[in-house]
Amino acid sequence: MAGTLCHRGPDADGFWHDAGLGFAHRRLSVIDVSEAGRQPIGSEDGRIQVCYNGEIYNFAAIREELLARGHRFASATDTEVIAHAWEEWGPEAVRRFNGMFAFAVWDRCARRLWLVRDRLGVKPLYYAVADGRLLFGSEIKALLAVPGVSRTLDPVALDAFLALNYVPGPRTIWREVRQVPPGHLLSATAEGHSLESWWDVRFGRDLFTDRNQAIEEIRALCDDAVRMRLVSDVPLGAFLSGGLDSSAVVHFMRPRHVGPLHTFSVRFGEASFDEGPFAALVGKRYDLTHHEVVCQAGDVPACLDRLVWHADGPVADISMVPMYKLAEATRQHVTVVLSGDGGDEVFGGYAIYHADRAAHVWRALPRWFRERLVRPLVDALPASTGKMTVDYALRQFVAGAGNAPEKAHYSWRTICTADERAGLLRPDVREAAAREQAPEAPFLAAYLASGAPELMDRLFYVDLKTFLVDSILPKVDRTTMAFGLEARTPWLDYRLVELGARLPWRWKLRGRDTKVIFKDAMRGLVPDAIVRRQKAGFHAPLAAWFRGPLRPLLQDVLSPASLRVLPELQPAPVQTMLDAHVSGRANHAFKLWGLVTLVRWAHAWRH
Repeated sequence: MAGTLCHRGPDADGFWHDAGLGFAHRRLSVIDVSEAGRQPIGSEDGRIQVCYNGEIYNFAAIREELLARGHRFASATDTEVIAHAWEEWGPEAVRRFNGMFAFAVWDRCARRLWLVRDRLGVKPLYYAVADGRLLFGSEIKALLAVPGVSRTLDPVALDAFLALNYVPGPRTIWREVRQVPPGHLLSATAEGHSLESWWDVRFGRDLFTDRNQAIEEIRALCDDAVRMRLVSDVPLGAFLSGGLDSSAVVHFMRPRHVGPLHTFSVRFGEASFDEGPFAALVGKRYDLTHHEVVCQAGDVPACLDRLVWHADGPVADISMVPMYKLAEATRQHVTVVLSGDGGDEVFGGYAIYHADRAAHVWRALPRWFRERLVRPLVDALPASTGKMTVDYALRQFVAGAGNAPEKAHYSWRTICTADERAGLLRPDVREAAAREQAPEAPFLAAYLASGAPELMDRLFYVDLKTFLVDSILPKVDRTTMAFGLEARTPWLDYRLVELGARLPWRWKLRGRDTKVIFKDAMRGLVPDAIVRRQKAGFHAPLAAWFRGPLRPLLQDVLSPASLRVLPELQPAPVQTMLDAHVSGRANHAFKLWGLVTLVRWAHAWRH
């Protein structure tokens, strides 16, 4: 198992076992890089043992409290703080931790195991029960290394992947493998195991009434969240796209970072996808040592198979290739990197929220007007290959706007429609999935669980619990940890998330603008050109590449011979979709990228 995770922990390994239980660990040395930091680590008397991935950013303050209570430490690591905190407070200790983490705790006296995942799910944690054994690890491949773990495909997960280009948790693509959900802990004894929630966030409660006070608190918490994530015994830097979120991270880093501050960004030859000039502007403002990585079409076949191996399950975010290239280049200079991920979920940054707000106008229009006039006009728009295109946005809007708000929001997150999936999936597979769970079920469950009084707050909660956890964060974790690079996300500090939940949604969205209050908070701090620019997203120009230099790759990976590794799919609809894209009749880039990654994943992991 440990051997499958060497990329996550290239610096050392460690093993510990007790009657009926064993821990294996691969170490990425970040805090106390000495031999004293080798895991697993236990309490003074050996009662508590910890195996851990992540960082507890406030570990120094907790350590001081534990020292005052008589605990003795053999290292300066945050891992040992977990062990002593658990010894002192038991499972309640987790509520004191501010960080990103997935860890296992064994209590020798109680003969009880706990598996704990951080509040937002920044760090992954998987488990499976096979032949009466509870297995767990940071990646699915560690579980698959154990004989007896079944590689039975879950039809519900496959259907969901085709719908979304990711599998919503706690499911994975394998029927027997599950995730510990974010903000949950799993408790296990010889008699069995159970899951319980230890954290959640409530949007739309205890709202701010003073906007200026809210802006001051945003600035103060952003500053403190970055400060806490600068604790490291190895070099650190930052991803810098030139967008507001990453630029704000750099703003708060710069005064506290001694010496050259290394930052890293991706460039594309296609102008509408390239954010290089904005990153350069920020680099000049803060005197950064800035590095650029150029992503080209040839990088896709060069790294595709390594990428799907690291991704573990099929994850088809369209930015995975440039992210993978960026992480590889970044690791040549630093071991820890700060990123701006999470700002869109906390402060309402997605363009999809405009559609959520406008849908009631669409639903109020006469049905004949929508279906006989507007929809045919939208369908007739030529399919472009640019970034953030109007034709793609309008097609998505019209396809979903007639639904109830929660279902409309889901539809705008979908890649393949229900009709398209019905064609792609073999009938018996489609029927098996439909009998158990529809792809929209996790969205609707989160919508109901939000408890928020306002629609937009419910949808913010949905994205936090689905798109962020199951698409954005796995992309960041797998691409960075593929090279032993630790990515830290200050905008997902739980204090900021809880603050964001208390902001009236109208302070986040106004007219065609998103993330309004965050922009106001950053105005006067980061360059005005960065504050004013519209959100661009981080995409590769796959639509154009699939019609040009990547057309041979597309045709090879999605050929009937290649598709035999996935007999659940029907080749003819795949070929129809491919032909429509390369001929220019449609832009199916997101769908085709999902199919390409799914097929290559199956070749790597199915057998």
